[in-house]
Parts: sequence; C-alpha cells; structure tokens
Amino acid sequence: MEVWEQIPLRQVAQITTKDDFKTALVKLRGMICLPPTGITNSVVPCVCWSLWLARNTKIFEGRTLSPIEIATRALRLAREWNTAQTPTEKRPRNLQIRQPNANRPSSSTIASPIISCTTDAAWNKQSKQAGLAWTFSGTDLPSTITGSTTQPFVSSPLLAEALAVRLALIKAATFEFPRLKVSSDNQTLIRAISNDLQLKEIHGIIADIHQISSAFVNISFSYFPREQNRDADALAKRALNSIYVLDP
Repeated sequence: MEVWEQIPLRQVAQITTKDDFKTALVKLRGMICLPPTGITNSVVPCVCWSLWLARNTKIFEGRTLSPIEIATRALRLAREWNTAQTPTEKRPRNLQIRQPNANRPSSSTIASPIISCTTDAAWNKQSKQAGLAWTFSGTDLPSTITGSTTQPFVSSPLLAEALAVRLALIKAATFEFPRLKVSSDNQTLIRAISNDLQLKEIHGIIADIHQISSAFVNISFSYFPREQNRDADALAKRALNSIYVLDP
C-alpha cells in the first residue's frame, strides 16, 4: 500500500488484506491519475509491473527499492505507454492537454504565480541512509508547505540530492502547481539537470526529473547558496537523525 500512496490517484480504492489479487485488480481498474501527470489511461498495469521488477531486484540483486522509487518508475512507464499510443503529429508538448487553446496557454495559467521549491538532503556515509526534504512557498499559498522522508541504500550525497529533487517534483505534480522554480544548493546537480554535465551515477534520476518536468507549464532549476537553504537543510537533517533515535 505504501507504493499506491505515492501514486496521485483521482480516488482511493478501499483494499483490505482479505482481498485476493483478482478482487484488488477489479477495484483498481478504474483508478486514473490526477493531472498534471500526463497519464490518461489506467496506471494499474504499470504499478503492478513496477512492483514485479522491484521484487526481482530484491531477489536477484539483493537491493530493496523504496516505495517512492517503485512509484516513480510506474508513473514513468505509464507516461511512456500513453505517449506511444498517440500519433506523433498529435502528441502534446508540455501541458497542452490542460490548455483550452492548443496554441497558447490560458490567461489564468499565465497569471498563476510561480511556486518556489527548495530541496536538500542529508547523508550518512556509514549507514548509506539519507534524509530528503523539500519546501513549497509562494503568494498563492496560505503558508509554506514542507515535507521530508528517509531513503535507504543511497550511495552518495549527490545521489541523495538528486532523489530529493525528484521527490519534490512528484509532490509538486500532486499539488498541480503549473509553474515551479526549483532551487538546490548543489551546483553539480543543477548542471546535470541543465544538461551541462553528464554523470553516470545519477543518469537515471536525471532522466526521471526531465520526464516529470514535462508535467509543468513552466519550470526552472537554479543554484542558490547553502546559507539560504536553511529550512530544507534542517528538515533533511531532522529526517536523517530520526532514524537513529532509540526508544529507551
């Protein structure tokens, strides 16, 4: 169920432990993703396939994928399938499916304020655990939205930073923010996202970031100094430290 919680579904299916696989499929078959994921068909087959691939990774490679990684792969596969079913000359670019006029954005979309997103990650070299955090702020929001989580099996601080950005984009897509400005204090990551630098270590995550970015009408990535990123930094460190809090 943790994987399904990461999928932005229009409605939530009530599945119990008593339901067998066939019953669960019947309940889930009508589940459609919320915009602006760009997925118009049922996402269920791709989620099931992603879960199966995660199972094989666990068995044959001894590596456990997190619910976020499994859900992200499922969404990427669903978008690729959806795009493949559309004739090339009619494929939408960016978020044209959300626009009333295929040639230009609506006035409400143009006027919508840009949401500022900051991300950060904290990483422990010994345990390979990471704390990932993000914040959303803007004049259109009543207050700053923050979030954080932990991620196991993270091989480097750069990978942790990339995972934080990817997770922030998934959350932003769930909130349906049309315009987003993403800021990170990691210059190497920003260069990689901007295609100014090729890094094998995070190549797959960068591909995911580019794919998810297509869900927004307008999106930009920029570097800013660490001292200006205190909120996300504190959230990431708090998430990482929570792993090591022992119950006396």
